[in-house]
Amino acid sequence: MQDHPISDALMAETYDPGGEDRTGPAAPGRFAPPPEARDAASAAATPAFLLRGGLVDAWFQKRGDTLLVTFDNLASVGEYDPPQPWLMALSERLGLSVLGILASRKDWYRNPDAPALITTLRDAGLFDGFRRILFIGTSMGGYAALAFSSLVPQAAVLAFSPQSTLSRRIAPFDLRYRYGQRRWDWTTPEFLDAAASVTDAEVWLAYDPFVPEDRAHARRISGPNVRHLPLSHMGHRAIREVKSAGLLDDLIGDIALSRFHPRAFAMALKVGRADPAWQRQFLGHAEQLGHYRLALAAAHKLMTDLPDVRFPKRAVARLEGMQNRPPAMPDGMMQIALGDPKPPFSGTIERLSRALILPEREGDTRLASGVLRRDGSFAKLSRAWIRARKATPAPTLQADEHIAFLPGQHLFAGHLRGHFGHFLVESTARLWALDHLGLRPDSIFYLPYRGAHHETERVIRSQKPLFDLLGIDVPIRTYPGALRVERLYLPELGFGWEERYAGSPAYRAFMQGRLGAAAVPEGGERLYISRARLAAQRGGILGEAVIEENLARAGYEIFHPERHPVSVQIARYKAARSIVALDGSALHLAAYVLQPGAQVTMILRRSSANVDDYLLQFRSFAGVTPNVVDVIRNDWVSGDVTRPDYRSVGELNFVRLFDRLKALGHLPYNFRPALPAEADIAALLEAQTERRGEPFRALTKGERHPDEADP
Repeated sequence: MQDHPISDALMAETYDPGGEDRTGPAAPGRFAPPPEARDAASAAATPAFLLRGGLVDAWFQKRGDTLLVTFDNLASVGEYDPPQPWLMALSERLGLSVLGILASRKDWYRNPDAPALITTLRDAGLFDGFRRILFIGTSMGGYAALAFSSLVPQAAVLAFSPQSTLSRRIAPFDLRYRYGQRRWDWTTPEFLDAAASVTDAEVWLAYDPFVPEDRAHARRISGPNVRHLPLSHMGHRAIREVKSAGLLDDLIGDIALSRFHPRAFAMALKVGRADPAWQRQFLGHAEQLGHYRLALAAAHKLMTDLPDVRFPKRAVARLEGMQNRPPAMPDGMMQIALGDPKPPFSGTIERLSRALILPEREGDTRLASGVLRRDGSFAKLSRAWIRARKATPAPTLQADEHIAFLPGQHLFAGHLRGHFGHFLVESTARLWALDHLGLRPDSIFYLPYRGAHHETERVIRSQKPLFDLLGIDVPIRTYPGALRVERLYLPELGFGWEERYAGSPAYRAFMQGRLGAAAVPEGGERLYISRARLAAQRGGILGEAVIEENLARAGYEIFHPERHPVSVQIARYKAARSIVALDGSALHLAAYVLQPGAQVTMILRRSSANVDDYLLQFRSFAGVTPNVVDVIRNDWVSGDVTRPDYRSVGELNFVRLFDRLKALGHLPYNFRPALPAEADIAALLEAQTERRGEPFRALTKGERHPDEADP
């Protein structure tokens, strides 16, 4: 099974599909629209027409017995006003007839109007008089040309860099067009998979085989008359490079007129290697494949030949830096003895060459993910814990599964969780290794949690402020499929569920050292950490405003952490000497930076809070044992929930609560709290019901059991 270099776009934490869909104001149309036809029958009888078809229109101009049927791409939709067929000028230069299927939106033609319009014109006899018909498009248009070619059986196809589909179920390897995949219908079966439309038709696939997604789509398209036309090192927009080389007219004209000679075209392409755009792509692909010496030699040559061009200089600097790295140590275990770690910690980092990272994927065991060594054995250090006593199964590489290749040396960081508490507990747990590798990794790699690649990319962006505070200045990456990594460093979990809440010595040193230096103490000594402004779905208690108002009277700052940058949150927690809070994610962050001698009181908002985990973390990190106040009268849940969890709402006994806060010294003994009446509590529940949009019910005692799934 061959590994393939992974495209830089997919390895970035954010991805915009090349800006193809970013267009400015429409330019004036170069061709006047033909007369509008009433219907397909009258249109087929005229040499030129514009036929409206709802979301698509058909523009036809007859010039000869060879017809180009052209489809728009993301860049050509809205390019001209009025719209005109893609390749209209080229068809005029070549004397070819043209039928442009004009898209009104960038929807990959995933609408019923497109096939209906082509079918109507076919049934009206429009295609009958042509000796040769060529469906043609690039990218989005390439998909449409392939998908709809079956409607006209005598048609051939020329598709540049086409997608076979954007269905994640069928083509999980292509994540470039996130908006197009989410916005349009990729479930309706009609024309869903362009590869299924190809049977015996003559099909030419022109694409760069070094773009893994384009290559994977091309591999899906098979048939006795499918021919591959490699446009190596030209990128996804290969058609632009062919045009820049002055070869596009000849390529399209020769295929349209059945006189194309692949060898002659390949020889002509060699002339284009003097184009800096091609040279830049070549350097990038050589580096992705791990041919560093070749890439460096080529970059030096280009730097001499092109002294005014910047990219060869940047490539030389980058590649020389990689060459100057110390030689990689052999595969094996590194033991970090900092602080004499005790079980379950051992301070282990495993070094792996050509390891295989496998996220959770369709076709494998549910939740299966992790790292396989080059011999196929499972690296147990990569195992994650979904909750306290449930580990992820070992993954299995599937037959003929596409494997991308990532050169360089990278740190495996496990799953990236979106929930802030889970992020702190699980997704920072391996970062301690950054202090002990003795080198700067090329990236930190995260697995998409539950295979949700887009969500993982969003979390990478949203957690950037915290990564910055941790002093992490290397790229943070993710990938949705099988990925072979040239060199991988795999640390043990330094934090996590149950006994791991103590944190390993190396993890504690990393988090406390870096977060402790991220902000100076700022704020008052008395702090109440509130959840009152979180979304209704996040859960909480009825009447948290009662706590806020009374503690504010007693001199506490009411702090809503989600309204402040992480640096401000840290500054507040470092300054506070007395903290009162409901159990929740904010306390996990506070435990990292709390000053010695501070007092922490945690008010339970649900009967099943993982109290022992909080206590262990605070004792281990801050030398503080929080006070725990449990005055819950009822756990209110909605929907089919049968246990207290992160969505449940606690009803507290406020009399007992304020008595406890007095006894703990947070309030003076003579403090008289303002308390709600029973009718007020009922009104609060009604208001919470309106916010949630569904009714609540109180759990019975038999329904309550420990919640292991939410810290």
